[in-house]
Amino acid sequence: MATRMFDIPKQGERPTVLFVDDDAPNRQAFAAAFGRHFHVFTASGLEEAWSFLATDRVDVLITDQRMPGTPGDELLRLVRERFPRVRRMLMTGYADLQAVVAAVNQGGISHYMAKPWDAGELIEAVNKAYAEIRAEEERKVREQQLMEANRQLEFALRQRLLS
Repeated sequence: MATRMFDIPKQGERPTVLFVDDDAPNRQAFAAAFGRHFHVFTASGLEEAWSFLATDRVDVLITDQRMPGTPGDELLRLVRERFPRVRRMLMTGYADLQAVVAAVNQGGISHYMAKPWDAGELIEAVNKAYAEIRAEEERKVREQQLMEANRQLEFALRQRLLS
């Protein structure tokens, strides 16, 4: 596999991933498999996920589709509305085209994965999403710097014109 910019985060940087699945063994397996690659939080459903999202910086949310209470596509839609910065991904063990379409159209997912997960694909997808987040944040910082430099130049020009 070719190495791309998003395959490896910068030294010391690790994305924070929130994995939502109602199955406790799946949550444990995810944390064990990816804990050395990412900061991992796990949640069993909407309520637990919401508490992490409200109190911690979460970069990527990966959710199972079929869960009691709130299905994954609905969780993704709610997260998109309240936490638009978080990149969202859907993972399911079922071929549920309608749920995938809803996750894309309403949840704005950046990636869809089948269970059982492919570790390489998942790591690459999360790192790509994290690279996109970093690029967006850097763009916003540069935009603010340019706006400030423009304000300073306009002020200097007005001062010069008035003197």
